[in-house]
Amino acid sequence: MKFSRGVVASALALGLSLLNVAPSWAATNPITSDTSFDAVGLIVKYKSGVDAKASNGEPTAENASGVNLSLGRDLGAGWHSVQFEQDLAGGKATSIALKLAADPRVASVELDRKLMPASVGTKVSASAIASLKPATVTRSLKAVDAWSKAQPSAAAIKLSWSAPVSLFGAKVSGYRVEANDGSGWKFKTSALTTSAVISDGLKPGVAYSFRVATITKLAGAQKIGAFSSIAKAIPTTTPQAPVFNGSNTAFGSTFPTWSTQNLAQSGGLPILDYTATASASGQKSVACIAPATATTCSFTGLVPNITYSVSVSARNVHGATASLQGVTPLDALFKQQWYLISPYGINAQNAWSTTMGSKNVVVAVIDSGITAHPDLDNQVVPGYDFVSDPASSNDGDGWDPNNADPGDFYGTVASSWHGTHVAGIIAAQSNSIGVTGVAPNVKIQPIRALGSDGGNSSDLIAALRWSAGLHVPGVPDNKTPAQVVNLSMGTDSFTPCRLSGQTTGATEVALADLKAAGVTVVSAAGNFNVPAYESYPGNCFPTINVGATAYSGERASYSNYSVADSTGQMVGVDISAPGGDSKFPGDSPAGTDGKIMSTLNDGKTAPGAPIYAGEEGTSMAAPVVSGVVALIYSVKPNISFDQVWEVLKTTVTKFPSGGECATKNICGAGIVNAGAAVAAAAALP
Repeated sequence: MKFSRGVVASALALGLSLLNVAPSWAATNPITSDTSFDAVGLIVKYKSGVDAKASNGEPTAENASGVNLSLGRDLGAGWHSVQFEQDLAGGKATSIALKLAADPRVASVELDRKLMPASVGTKVSASAIASLKPATVTRSLKAVDAWSKAQPSAAAIKLSWSAPVSLFGAKVSGYRVEANDGSGWKFKTSALTTSAVISDGLKPGVAYSFRVATITKLAGAQKIGAFSSIAKAIPTTTPQAPVFNGSNTAFGSTFPTWSTQNLAQSGGLPILDYTATASASGQKSVACIAPATATTCSFTGLVPNITYSVSVSARNVHGATASLQGVTPLDALFKQQWYLISPYGINAQNAWSTTMGSKNVVVAVIDSGITAHPDLDNQVVPGYDFVSDPASSNDGDGWDPNNADPGDFYGTVASSWHGTHVAGIIAAQSNSIGVTGVAPNVKIQPIRALGSDGGNSSDLIAALRWSAGLHVPGVPDNKTPAQVVNLSMGTDSFTPCRLSGQTTGATEVALADLKAAGVTVVSAAGNFNVPAYESYPGNCFPTINVGATAYSGERASYSNYSVADSTGQMVGVDISAPGGDSKFPGDSPAGTDGKIMSTLNDGKTAPGAPIYAGEEGTSMAAPVVSGVVALIYSVKPNISFDQVWEVLKTTVTKFPSGGECATKNICGAGIVNAGAAVAAAAALP
């Protein structure tokens, strides 16, 4: 099969099951036709003692397939790629594969898939729309501050209302909630019940107006009814962490100074006082307390010639919030990296107080390659190019050691520099310029498997095996094997991991071998707003499959989602992470449009100058998790795949209450929390 990258529409690999259970969906839903996806060939494993090449030079068992085949690459572990020598009609590839699999010399067959993005739509007849009358006014709307001890820094308002008097024969499919902060009405969420907790982009201390309308559905058509009367409320939170005016270290008699907080920064409530704390290894901590109107205080008792790290906390009636001690990166665009530090970000600074990553940890980015960039040049170890098709590789050849991204422009579509953006999210160097990665001290291993027309799953299988240090025939062994592998790629339509009747496939074997080698593979859940089980390779067991969230902590509007399998278990997305959503940017920093800021290149075709830019997609969410996993390996080098997953799923940030991720359980275990995950991993025996 063939796969591809993109920006929003590129990261489509997704998980079929929770990581410690069998892929039950695959077992109960066999696929016998491939009319919904493309295949460029087969991946074949012959039985022990059978040569892949017959005496006539053709692939063994070619006659059983009924078509002309040519033998391709030896992928390792007994698997070989086999190409079709002619174009095939839709649905033909599966029947050929099943014929070949029935030959007694063949152990197993998998399709060599083509993974390309596609859109999803539903048609509704004009008559159905005309016959649907909108519901009457939504009634009795109430709004109250929803501050909670469980999420003290999250500004939230709880809304409740009553259904309309009349639905005119239709059924309620949901409720549309809008808010106004004085700048006009804006959509906030779609609720399934007559209550919702709103937290998307709310600022403490701001008076908000809310209104709700009922959405009804009949014969596939939907209409929005009359809005309710307006309800008003003001959210409050604990204060934001104070911002230092000077250094967040102290030496001798240094006075810490911080900026005055406005109403939103103070949580919408009066500040009661500030407390500054100076700490140093082997020394007793020293604190000073300042009144609400002060922006400095004086330490008494600092030991001479010792450099202390300083934090300062602000307190209101809800509680106190402290700045972190000495771990605020100086990179110029750090404040635009909301996904690291926002309320529904990944709590990166807390993790960095323990580790910013180990240089001994390698993350393989199997993608389009990488371009020269000042935030990445010191971060890479040698990789490899596994794009076998010279026409797609854009560098004139097939497999070779040159993993540089020559550009993946195709027709009128400009080069994406996808691998460069993904690599920067994981490990951009914290060097006082540009951005900082989730794990800025670890190493990146760029491995090409994506060219101008995507790539083949046979190439992906070879890249996976090589990334972990496993032998791939004809390729020098990897001298710096990865502990973490990131897959921001996938299919554009329903693509099963293995053929009906086959007990295993080459991709599953490769992933199982990586797991046995102590490697954790992270994949992206996909960007078509469809069930996540539909896309390969993440629907192969085992990977950690990542859905995308917006600034609000809710599911990004494009992100694929989990559905129930035959046993009722929700499968597809294992965990979520910020991936950005420009449709719903919320209160994300100016200039980001709710996207994920990282390294990029300004070349339209060939590489140009290094730049920084925002992108969105599960392609961006997956490397956020890969970076967190790299931090986990940094504090616990011999941790297993299963232990990594246990740490991640038990330390998540909960989704916003009342939203679809929380109420419908379609976004996995929660939002990855780097600080809590690193602490939990460090505490393992």
